[in-house]
Amino acid sequence: MSKFGPRPARSDRRERLSAPRRAVLDLLVEHQDPMTVAQVAEQLGQHPNTVREHLEALVRTGLAMRDQRAPVGRGRPASVYTYAPEASFSSPEYAVLAQVLVSYLSNVLPDGPVLRHHSREAGRSWGRAILEREPAHESEAAGAAPRRGSAAAVEHLRRLLDRTGFDPETERNGDVRTVRLYRCPVLELAKDRPEVVCNAHLGMAREILAEGDVAPERVTLEAFTEPGACLLHVTSSPDGVPPAPRGWARGLPVTAAEAEPVTGVPTSDPWDGFDSEGGLTIGPHREMFS
Repeated sequence: MSKFGPRPARSDRRERLSAPRRAVLDLLVEHQDPMTVAQVAEQLGQHPNTVREHLEALVRTGLAMRDQRAPVGRGRPASVYTYAPEASFSSPEYAVLAQVLVSYLSNVLPDGPVLRHHSREAGRSWGRAILEREPAHESEAAGAAPRRGSAAAVEHLRRLLDRTGFDPETERNGDVRTVRLYRCPVLELAKDRPEVVCNAHLGMAREILAEGDVAPERVTLEAFTEPGACLLHVTSSPDGVPPAPRGWARGLPVTAAEAEPVTGVPTSDPWDGFDSEGGLTIGPHREMFS
Protein backbone atom coordinates (compact mmCIF):
# COMPACT_ATOMS: atom_id res chain seq x y z
CA MET A 1 0.00 0.00 0.00
CA SER A 2 1.52 3.34 -1.10
CA LYS A 3 -0.51 5.77 0.99
CA PHE A 4 1.43 8.80 2.17
CA GLY A 5 1.90 9.46 5.86
CA PRO A 6 1.76 7.21 8.92
CA ARG A 7 -0.60 4.39 9.82
CA PRO A 8 -3.16 4.59 12.61
CA ALA A 9 -1.94 3.93 16.13
CA ARG A 10 -3.11 0.82 17.93
CA SER A 11 -5.58 0.97 20.77
CA ASP A 12 -4.78 -0.27 24.25
CA ARG A 13 -8.20 -1.97 24.17
CA ARG A 14 -6.86 -4.52 21.68
CA GLU A 15 -4.80 -6.09 24.45
CA ARG A 16 -8.00 -7.31 26.09
CA LEU A 17 -9.03 -9.22 22.95
CA SER A 18 -8.25 -12.84 22.22
CA ALA A 19 -5.30 -13.37 19.88
CA PRO A 20 -7.46 -14.37 16.85
CA ARG A 21 -9.83 -11.43 17.33
CA ARG A 22 -6.90 -9.07 17.82
CA ALA A 23 -5.43 -10.30 14.53
CA VAL A 24 -8.68 -9.44 12.75
CA LEU A 25 -8.72 -5.94 14.26
CA ASP A 26 -5.06 -5.34 13.46
CA LEU A 27 -5.69 -6.29 9.84
CA LEU A 28 -8.52 -3.75 9.60
CA VAL A 29 -6.30 -1.04 11.11
CA GLU A 30 -3.35 -1.86 8.86
CA HIS A 31 -5.45 -2.16 5.70
CA GLN A 32 -7.54 0.98 6.41
CA ASP A 33 -9.86 0.39 3.41
CA PRO A 34 -13.16 -1.48 3.93
CA MET A 35 -12.81 -5.26 3.79
CA THR A 36 -15.31 -8.08 3.22
CA VAL A 37 -15.47 -11.24 5.29
CA ALA A 38 -13.93 -13.15 2.38
CA GLN A 39 -11.01 -10.73 2.12
CA VAL A 40 -10.24 -10.94 5.84
CA ALA A 41 -10.55 -14.73 5.79
CA GLU A 42 -8.16 -15.00 2.84
CA GLN A 43 -5.60 -12.68 4.42
CA LEU A 44 -5.63 -14.52 7.76
CA GLY A 45 -6.16 -18.05 6.45
CA GLN A 46 -9.27 -18.57 8.58
CA HIS A 47 -12.75 -19.90 7.81
CA PRO A 48 -15.20 -17.14 6.78
CA ASN A 49 -17.69 -18.13 9.50
CA THR A 50 -14.99 -17.71 12.15
CA VAL A 51 -13.94 -14.36 10.70
CA ARG A 52 -17.56 -13.16 10.56
CA GLU A 53 -17.98 -14.00 14.27
CA HIS A 54 -14.89 -11.97 15.17
CA LEU A 55 -15.95 -9.04 12.99
CA GLU A 56 -19.44 -8.89 14.46
CA ALA A 57 -17.99 -9.05 17.98
CA LEU A 58 -15.70 -6.12 17.14
CA VAL A 59 -18.71 -4.19 15.84
CA ARG A 60 -20.64 -4.85 19.06
CA THR A 61 -17.74 -3.59 21.19
CA GLY A 62 -17.32 -0.43 19.11
CA LEU A 63 -13.91 -1.31 17.67
CA ALA A 64 -15.15 -1.92 14.11
CA MET A 65 -17.90 -0.60 11.85
CA ARG A 66 -20.08 -2.50 9.37
CA ASP A 67 -21.43 -1.03 6.13
CA GLN A 68 -22.96 -2.33 2.89
CA ARG A 69 -21.35 -2.17 -0.51
CA ALA A 70 -23.36 -0.61 -3.30
CA PRO A 71 -25.55 -3.32 -4.86
CA VAL A 72 -24.27 -4.82 -8.09
CA GLY A 73 -26.75 -7.01 -9.94
CA ARG A 74 -29.07 -9.33 -8.07
CA GLY A 75 -28.66 -10.52 -4.53
CA ARG A 76 -27.90 -8.90 -1.21
CA PRO A 77 -24.90 -6.53 -1.24
CA ALA A 78 -21.86 -7.71 0.70
CA SER A 79 -21.08 -6.29 4.13
CA VAL A 80 -17.77 -4.50 4.51
CA TYR A 81 -15.92 -3.74 7.73
CA THR A 82 -13.55 -0.98 8.79
CA TYR A 83 -11.89 -0.18 12.08
CA ALA A 84 -13.67 2.36 14.29
CA PRO A 85 -11.80 5.49 15.40
CA GLU A 86 -11.74 4.08 18.94
CA ALA A 87 -9.50 1.27 17.66
CA SER A 88 -6.70 3.72 16.92
CA PHE A 89 -6.77 5.88 20.04
CA SER A 90 -3.59 4.57 21.59
CA SER A 91 -3.40 6.40 24.90
CA PRO A 92 -4.98 8.96 27.23
CA GLU A 93 -2.88 11.61 25.46
CA TYR A 94 -5.45 11.60 22.67
CA ALA A 95 -8.06 12.89 25.11
CA VAL A 96 -5.61 15.56 26.26
CA LEU A 97 -5.01 16.71 22.67
CA ALA A 98 -8.71 16.76 21.82
CA GLN A 99 -9.57 18.68 24.96
CA VAL A 100 -6.83 21.26 24.40
CA LEU A 101 -7.75 21.77 20.74
CA VAL A 102 -11.45 22.17 21.48
CA SER A 103 -11.03 24.49 24.44
CA TYR A 104 -8.36 26.66 22.82
CA LEU A 105 -9.48 26.80 19.20
CA SER A 106 -13.17 27.21 20.04
CA ASN A 107 -12.25 30.66 21.34
CA VAL A 108 -9.77 31.52 18.57
CA LEU A 109 -10.98 30.40 15.14
CA PRO A 110 -9.87 32.82 12.41
CA ASP A 111 -8.74 30.81 9.41
CA GLY A 112 -5.34 31.19 7.79
CA PRO A 113 -2.01 31.99 9.47
CA VAL A 114 -3.70 32.91 12.75
CA LEU A 115 -5.40 29.52 12.96
CA ARG A 116 -2.14 27.71 12.24
CA HIS A 117 -0.34 29.78 14.87
CA HIS A 118 -2.96 29.00 17.50
CA SER A 119 -2.87 25.34 16.53
CA ARG A 120 0.84 25.28 17.34
CA GLU A 121 0.12 27.05 20.61
CA ALA A 122 -2.48 24.40 21.44
CA GLY A 123 0.18 21.79 20.67
CA ARG A 124 2.53 23.49 23.10
CA SER A 125 -0.16 23.15 25.76
CA TRP A 126 -0.43 19.46 24.88
CA GLY A 127 3.34 19.12 25.20
CA ARG A 128 3.26 20.70 28.65
CA ALA A 129 0.43 18.35 29.66
CA ILE A 130 2.48 15.34 28.53
CA LEU A 131 5.49 16.54 30.53
CA GLU A 132 3.36 17.18 33.60
CA ARG A 133 1.82 13.70 33.36
CA GLU A 134 5.20 12.04 33.07
CA PRO A 135 6.09 10.25 36.33
CA ALA A 136 9.12 11.70 38.07
CA HIS A 137 11.10 8.44 37.95
CA GLU A 138 10.47 8.09 34.19
CA SER A 139 11.49 11.68 33.61
CA GLU A 140 14.74 11.15 35.47
CA ALA A 141 15.39 7.85 33.72
CA ALA A 142 14.88 9.49 30.34
CA GLY A 143 17.29 12.28 31.24
CA ALA A 144 14.60 14.94 31.19
CA ALA A 145 16.53 17.64 33.08
CA PRO A 146 16.52 20.96 31.19
CA ARG A 147 19.46 21.94 28.95
CA ARG A 148 20.72 18.41 28.48
CA GLY A 149 21.60 18.78 24.77
CA SER A 150 19.75 18.09 21.55
CA ALA A 151 20.73 14.40 21.31
CA ALA A 152 19.25 13.55 24.72
CA ALA A 153 16.31 15.88 24.06
CA VAL A 154 15.43 13.99 20.88
CA GLU A 155 15.72 10.65 22.69
CA HIS A 156 13.43 11.93 25.45
CA LEU A 157 10.93 13.08 22.81
CA ARG A 158 11.15 9.68 21.10
CA ARG A 159 10.29 7.93 24.38
CA LEU A 160 7.27 10.16 24.95
CA LEU A 161 6.08 9.86 21.35
CA ASP A 162 6.38 6.08 21.60
CA ARG A 163 4.23 6.09 24.73
CA THR A 164 1.72 8.34 22.96
CA GLY A 165 1.32 5.95 20.02
CA PHE A 166 3.46 7.44 17.22
CA ASP A 167 5.79 4.42 16.85
CA PRO A 168 8.83 6.69 16.37
CA GLU A 169 12.28 5.80 15.05
CA THR A 170 15.25 8.15 15.00
CA GLU A 171 18.06 8.52 12.48
CA ARG A 172 20.85 11.04 12.07
CA ASN A 173 22.22 12.73 8.98
CA GLY A 174 24.94 15.23 9.84
CA ASP A 175 23.55 17.98 12.06
CA VAL A 176 19.95 16.85 11.56
CA ARG A 177 18.19 14.19 13.60
CA THR A 178 15.00 12.88 12.02
CA VAL A 179 12.25 11.19 13.99
CA ARG A 180 10.13 9.03 11.69
CA LEU A 181 6.57 8.77 12.94
CA TYR A 182 5.18 5.49 11.59
CA ARG A 183 1.80 5.77 13.33
CA CYS A 184 -0.56 8.58 14.30
CA PRO A 185 -2.97 8.39 17.26
CA VAL A 186 -5.24 10.98 15.59
CA LEU A 187 -4.87 9.98 11.94
CA GLU A 188 -8.47 10.61 10.95
CA LEU A 189 -8.37 14.11 12.42
CA ALA A 190 -5.01 14.76 10.76
CA LYS A 191 -6.35 13.75 7.35
CA ASP A 192 -9.38 16.02 7.74
CA ARG A 193 -7.66 19.07 9.20
CA PRO A 194 -3.88 18.74 8.80
CA GLU A 195 -3.36 22.49 9.14
CA VAL A 196 -4.69 22.19 12.70
CA VAL A 197 -3.64 18.73 13.88
CA CYS A 198 -0.18 18.61 12.28
CA ASN A 199 0.63 22.09 13.57
CA ALA A 200 -0.49 20.92 17.00
CA HIS A 201 1.87 17.95 16.73
CA LEU A 202 4.69 20.30 15.74
CA GLY A 203 3.95 22.59 18.68
CA MET A 204 3.83 19.59 21.05
CA ALA A 205 7.22 18.34 19.85
CA ARG A 206 8.75 21.81 20.13
CA GLU A 207 7.50 22.22 23.69
CA ILE A 208 8.97 18.88 24.78
CA LEU A 209 12.27 19.59 23.02
CA ALA A 210 12.42 23.01 24.68
CA GLU A 211 13.11 21.11 27.91
CA GLY A 212 16.40 20.21 26.26
CA ASP A 213 17.07 23.81 25.21
CA VAL A 214 16.21 23.14 21.56
CA ALA A 215 14.95 26.34 19.92
CA PRO A 216 11.57 26.08 18.14
CA GLU A 217 12.94 27.18 14.77
CA ARG A 218 15.26 24.16 14.81
CA VAL A 219 12.27 21.78 14.72
CA THR A 220 10.28 21.18 11.51
CA LEU A 221 7.66 18.64 10.47
CA GLU A 222 6.87 17.00 7.13
CA ALA A 223 3.39 15.46 7.23
CA PHE A 224 2.12 13.03 4.57
CA THR A 225 5.12 13.60 2.31
CA GLU A 226 6.26 9.99 1.96
CA PRO A 227 4.60 6.58 2.21
CA GLY A 228 4.44 5.13 5.70
CA ALA A 229 5.61 7.97 7.91
CA CYS A 230 5.70 11.63 8.82
CA LEU A 231 9.13 13.18 9.40
CA LEU A 232 10.09 15.38 12.33
CA HIS A 233 13.49 17.07 11.84
CA VAL A 234 15.61 18.49 14.66
CA THR A 235 18.72 20.51 13.81
CA SER A 236 21.42 19.94 16.40
CA SER A 237 23.28 23.20 15.72
CA PRO A 238 21.81 26.70 15.81
CA ASP A 239 23.66 27.33 12.54
CA GLY A 240 22.29 24.20 10.93
CA VAL A 241 19.55 24.36 8.33
CA PRO A 242 16.62 21.93 8.47
CA PRO A 243 16.44 19.73 5.39
CA ALA A 244 14.22 20.60 2.45
CA PRO A 245 10.98 18.61 2.43
CA ARG A 246 12.01 15.23 1.06
CA GLY A 247 8.55 13.98 0.18
CA TRP A 248 8.00 16.67 -2.41
CA ALA A 249 11.65 16.91 -3.39
CA ARG A 250 11.36 13.93 -5.73
CA GLY A 251 10.67 16.07 -8.78
CA LEU A 252 7.88 18.08 -7.14
CA PRO A 253 7.89 21.70 -5.87
CA VAL A 254 8.99 22.42 -2.33
CA THR A 255 8.73 26.19 -1.90
CA ALA A 256 5.73 28.26 -0.96
CA ALA A 257 5.89 30.13 -4.26
CA GLU A 258 6.17 26.99 -6.37
CA ALA A 259 4.12 24.45 -4.43
CA GLU A 260 0.93 23.08 -5.88
CA PRO A 261 -2.05 24.08 -3.73
CA VAL A 262 -3.53 21.51 -1.36
CA THR A 263 -7.20 21.57 -2.21
CA GLY A 264 -10.03 21.29 0.26
CA VAL A 265 -8.38 23.07 3.19
CA PRO A 266 -10.88 25.62 4.53
CA THR A 267 -8.55 28.59 4.99
CA SER A 268 -9.08 32.19 3.95
CA ASP A 269 -5.54 32.61 2.62
CA PRO A 270 -4.16 30.70 -0.41
CA TRP A 271 -2.34 28.15 1.72
CA ASP A 272 -0.33 25.71 -0.36
CA GLY A 273 0.65 23.25 2.32
CA PHE A 274 4.08 24.79 2.94
CA ASP A 275 4.30 27.03 6.00
CA SER A 276 7.84 28.38 5.94
CA GLU A 277 7.30 30.54 9.00
CA GLY A 278 5.69 27.81 11.08
CA GLY A 279 7.98 24.96 10.03
CA LEU A 280 5.28 22.61 8.69
CA THR A 281 5.02 20.97 5.26
CA ILE A 282 1.86 19.09 4.26
CA GLY A 283 2.19 16.64 1.39
CA PRO A 284 -0.39 15.99 -1.36
CA HIS A 285 -2.04 13.27 0.70
CA ARG A 286 -5.71 13.88 0.00
CA GLU A 287 -5.58 12.12 -3.35
CA MET A 288 -3.80 9.19 -1.72
CA PHE A 289 -6.57 8.82 0.87
CA SER A 290 -9.51 9.28 -1.48
